[in-house]
Parts: sequence; C-alpha cells; structure tokens
Amino acid sequence: MEFNQGKLPFAAAQIGLGFRNEISPRQGLIRVREFTMCEIEHFVDPSDKSFSKFKKVHSYPMVLFSACNQMDGQPSQTMSIGEAVEKGIVANETLGYYMARTHMYLVKVGVDPRRLRFRQHLGNEMAHYAQDCWDAEILTSYGWIECVGNADRSCYDLTQHSKTTNTKKKLDEPRTVNIIEAVPNMALLGKEFKKDAKRIQIALAQLSEDELVSLESKIASEGAYKLSMDDGEFSLTSAMVSVKRSTKTVHVEEITPSVIEPSFGIGRVMYAVLEHSFRQREGDEQRTVRV
Repeated sequence: MEFNQGKLPFAAAQIGLGFRNEISPRQGLIRVREFTMCEIEHFVDPSDKSFSKFKKVHSYPMVLFSACNQMDGQPSQTMSIGEAVEKGIVANETLGYYMARTHMYLVKVGVDPRRLRFRQHLGNEMAHYAQDCWDAEILTSYGWIECVGNADRSCYDLTQHSKTTNTKKKLDEPRTVNIIEAVPNMALLGKEFKKDAKRIQIALAQLSEDELVSLESKIASEGAYKLSMDDGEFSLTSAMVSVKRSTKTVHVEEITPSVIEPSFGIGRVMYAVLEHSFRQREGDEQRTVRV
C-alpha cells in the first residue's frame, strides 16, 4: 500500500517454489512434489471490482467451459470475455481481465489456442472462501491439464491478518454520514433485567438501521419496544432506551481488500508448449522436429 500511495487497486507479482505432498509423482513435469510457480496478487476494493484496463480486452474471444455447461452436459463455448462478464458467467471485470491476459500470454509463448480452454470450478471444487475460479486447461497427450488458476479469493486471506492490522482506504473527499444508534440506560436495564442487561445492550448495538427506525417508532407511538432474543422477548420502555441521530464526517473508509489471484504452474506450461511444438513429417516418422 505504501508504494501505491495508499490506494486500491494495486498488485504484486512473485515467483518461487511450490511444494505438494504428491504420493506418486508421475507424468513427467505434470505431477511433481516441487515445482516453480508464478503468482500475481491483485488487491481490489470488494465493493468495486471494475477495472479500468478491462475495456482493452472486452472483445477478446475465449473458449469457456462454465460450471452450468458442465452440470448440464453441454460443451464449452466461445464468447468474448466482455460478454461473459456482462452475463454473470465470469464474476467481475478484474477477474475477466486476468483471464484474458492469461490466454494472451499462453498463446504468445506457444500454446495452441485450439487446445486451450478456461474451465470454471464446480461448487464442490471451489474453496469455501472463493467467489469464482477458472482454470486455464491445455489439452495434451495426458488429456486436459490445469496449468493456470485464476481465482477471486474474496477477502479471506487478509481477513486472517486483520486481527492485528487494519487497512484503511483514504477517501478522495471527506464524506458526511448519518448515524443512528440505540442508547441504553444501563442503570434501569440492570435494575429491571439483572444479568440479562449486558445481553440486551449487545443486542441493541447489533440492530440494523431498519430495526432502529422501528424501535424509534414503537417507543414514540406505544412507549415500549419488544426486543426479540433467542430465549424470549424483553419489553423496553422509553426510559430504558432511546434512539440518537447524529452526523459524522469521515476521512477514511476501513475495508478488507479482496484478492484476485492468477497462479501459473511454469513446468506444466513449458511441457504443453513443447508438446504443442512437436511435429512429425508424414512418411518420415523417424525424424521429429520441434518448432
């Protein structure tokens, strides 16, 4: 965030070794215990996953094998990434942008585009925190193999760190917000409800804006409000709780960024490029070339 002047979105790229507890390594570079990976971590505002560069790839055609088509037994289909995002097949512009750029990269390094598709994870394949995930799969002699994963990991990763750190988004201009809150009279609540007073205080603090408006209306018209909790209702009088309205000027917005992550398996990409470049001359099968 410091390098990007505290602004979202921003991204970081890294390359290194990945490790997997592969019980039976096989298939050359396809299933190994240690492999080179490249990743991009693109951090974005969870409430706005649009991307300014998406217009550059909006009309880019791709072969997509959506989860719906898989479940219905339908084949993959070719469409522009812009259409896929507009129809809700791909979750958002940022994810769609990286899918298109991944496709461009794979074709540029030598993958045959006729043997390249993007397959969407089914519900039972997707991580519990992921909002959408598409694998770039390449057809080889081993069948379709996953070479690149493109995932919207939502805000799961950074939520795990938020217990010790906070991310604040600085607003372009200060914003005035309306605040409505319940103000309990703890002395009266304690006298009336004894040990339940603290629970009532917590429940009042968790009321939504609509519920607070209802509380305010009931107190004004009937002089009491029935607060529903798991073990029953508590009747709160106007002396026990009131509703306070105020305004506040905020300069920052506290958010936990979502992460869009393209992850490349370099060994698998290299293998696919070599296999797609392999040629045999008809009538001269003993001579082989790679182009």
